[in-house]
Amino acid sequence: MDQIAEVASELLAAHSALVLHDSNEAETRKKLIDKIVERLLGWDDADISYEERVSEDRQTTYADYIIRTADISLLIEAKRVGKAFGVVPTQKRVKLSGKIMEGDTGAAIIQARDYCRKKSIPFAVVTNGSQWIIFPAVRTDAISFSDSYAIVFDSLERILGEELDHFVDLLSRSAVVEGNLAIELIGRNTDQFEERRLNKFFKGSSIKRSNPIYPLIENEVISAFSDSLLEAEDSLLEKCYVKNADRQKFDNRIQMHLQRREPLFSVQPKKPMRKKEASTLVDSINSASASHRPLAILILGTVGTGKTTFLQYTRRVASAQYFVKSSSSPYPHWIDIDFRNFSRNESPLEFIYSHLFSYVNDDPYFMDFNRAIRAAYKRDIDALKAGPMFLVARNPEEFDKKITEVIVSDYNQKRPYVDKLMSYGAKNAPIFLVIDNVDQFEDDRVQSEIFSDAMAIAGRLHLNLIISMRESTYVNHRGSATFDAFDFDPLHIEPPEIPAVLSRRFFLTGQLLSGKTGSFTSVNGANFKVEDLSVFIDIVRASVLGTEVGERIDVLANHDVRLALRMTREFLARGYTDPAKALQSFRSKGAYVLPKQEAFRSILLGNQSVYSEEFSVLGNPFDSRLGKSNGGLLRLFVLSALVRQSSASGGHLDGPEIRDNIRSIGFSEDDTLRVLSDLCDLRFVHTKSHGKADLASGYFASRLGGHVVRALIADLTFVENILMDTFISDKDIWDTLRELTQEIRDEREVVERLTLRVKRAKIFYELMADQYRPLLEEATKRGLGPIWLGNPLEEMRSTFERDTVQALASARRIYGK
Repeated sequence: MDQIAEVASELLAAHSALVLHDSNEAETRKKLIDKIVERLLGWDDADISYEERVSEDRQTTYADYIIRTADISLLIEAKRVGKAFGVVPTQKRVKLSGKIMEGDTGAAIIQARDYCRKKSIPFAVVTNGSQWIIFPAVRTDAISFSDSYAIVFDSLERILGEELDHFVDLLSRSAVVEGNLAIELIGRNTDQFEERRLNKFFKGSSIKRSNPIYPLIENEVISAFSDSLLEAEDSLLEKCYVKNADRQKFDNRIQMHLQRREPLFSVQPKKPMRKKEASTLVDSINSASASHRPLAILILGTVGTGKTTFLQYTRRVASAQYFVKSSSSPYPHWIDIDFRNFSRNESPLEFIYSHLFSYVNDDPYFMDFNRAIRAAYKRDIDALKAGPMFLVARNPEEFDKKITEVIVSDYNQKRPYVDKLMSYGAKNAPIFLVIDNVDQFEDDRVQSEIFSDAMAIAGRLHLNLIISMRESTYVNHRGSATFDAFDFDPLHIEPPEIPAVLSRRFFLTGQLLSGKTGSFTSVNGANFKVEDLSVFIDIVRASVLGTEVGERIDVLANHDVRLALRMTREFLARGYTDPAKALQSFRSKGAYVLPKQEAFRSILLGNQSVYSEEFSVLGNPFDSRLGKSNGGLLRLFVLSALVRQSSASGGHLDGPEIRDNIRSIGFSEDDTLRVLSDLCDLRFVHTKSHGKADLASGYFASRLGGHVVRALIADLTFVENILMDTFISDKDIWDTLRELTQEIRDEREVVERLTLRVKRAKIFYELMADQYRPLLEEATKRGLGPIWLGNPLEEMRSTFERDTVQALASARRIYGK
């Protein structure tokens, strides 16, 4: 505050001296306005362009100050001190019409406005050092200049006195970067108002073409490529289970180190996906019979790593003998409670008890009165017999009737009945309460209730407790009193190798289809008969495993087995529309590989006919969705830096470092956090801590993020689909892309249509490259580190050009021309 007061004092003294000597415009700028802009408002040389040329219609003039960041620009037109604007209203906010637009004041405003229009600068200031008039010069929201409002500061004394906070909060570098100026002048800090995404105008066919052979193989595909195989036979589960973990540390194709998140525990948890520790859970289960203390085991893994499959494999295959039900003695129990079937309308406690109640009613031991129920109620029966029912007990038949009423009453209430049987059963054999998929609802309160209820039940009834959850869920709750009360043994489920998973599922699908016949209508309308449908699976398997298609599925899955299986099902259902051609070629040549671009397109689109980030497995690196045209490539800018960091040192970047670098080029903290959150949600980036994105976290690029930057942005199929859901800020290019898209829709000839598609993709690629350059220029100008100074679009341009040439050559070879 003392520093501001000192600067204010200097500025007032400089102003007085300038007025006294009737100084010219150059002196006014150097001795007063420069100091206000730089020392009071915090703009530096990297931000300010002095005397920048403004030319149009063969006339050349110069703008006094143009202030730029990567996101925003502001023009300041200076007049000499003492030159009072003829009309300066007493109100702080005034409409840009009427008296303020008259005389010297109006002339200065119009001059600044016209400079802004020629330079596409949205905001302007006119000042003589003492009076400052701030206004929107170029608007994109359909509001006219004359209907806009200016903010007026009428004297330097007032600016440096009672209106200092407002002046600084409006025009300082930090305030402009945070969007204060835009919000006050136009009510928002975004500039994308028109709907300029092609997928809003070209929806595609309402009926997406599917693979005509798919209905014949659908049941077998669903059985073999099911997410969890819960309903599958034990032998099926054993054939599909992959025991080896994906431990790849470096991706040679993109030359990037693959990072791992920081450990969650001070002691390394056991990892059952590794050969040496494969029997960890089985051993713990086997030891439960001799243990006096119930087990508490925490199963942790990322989304889709196969935690549920691991638990099912343990119960139904690895420990199958341990859980064999005996008719002559008590035996161990495994009670699965899967919260995928949980509804928000239910209470977690009621949900758990409902499953326990169903179990005791279905289990041969617990439903047997003589083996379990009589013994579980023995203490109660003896107490009633010696006490309240002493007189009735003289009549055995009447006494049995009363005892039945007591038991039925508990049964109808469910909880007392379950508690009695479970408590008794746990004294005679281990009971495992297995809580799975607790994080199906992203609701901390519900999750916390599930944990506390499950732990309370297990503790009270002396049950062994196994809880399975995502690592991020554990991070959110590990500091709670609920977790502190239980001493868990953690097991970490590492993701299996996706190619190995797909290989087993394809093999299983082939077995299920072996010898099955069927017929379908081919593309040309003919009826095509297939003697053995497993042959088509052989073709698909050869087209996926060990190919670019398989690598794409592996990369896009990003260790998520569930997602990999879903993408493969989508590929089988919609990724190829001419199976007759494939089968005929396979018959004649003994081999056929499905077109990779069709497979990739079907994976990108899912069940949509046109790409939309909302519904796709793959996000859009070309549109940051900030509502700011200058920030459209901010996702790619940050991701590229993280990829370069992983390639250079295998390290990560801390949130504060990312924030400071992004702020230096002109984007706000909110912009940075939103971009980081989106990159994490899209799986391009991970936090080191396993938690949600925040500025306290460290960040590293995922393998998927690396492939986006170093492979996918140069892929024609990727580019031409992603462009459909990217905001096109340039009006002329928008019109061109719309026209080209319509031409593509109307064109029947294959090669000509592909030629138009390539032309459209190249125009889009060039636009993205143009929009990336200002980010790079600002980063270079402000001395950011080397990882921020790459341009992935230029680095991948030759690869993109080569891909388009190959696509056209392939089309001409196949279809002629």
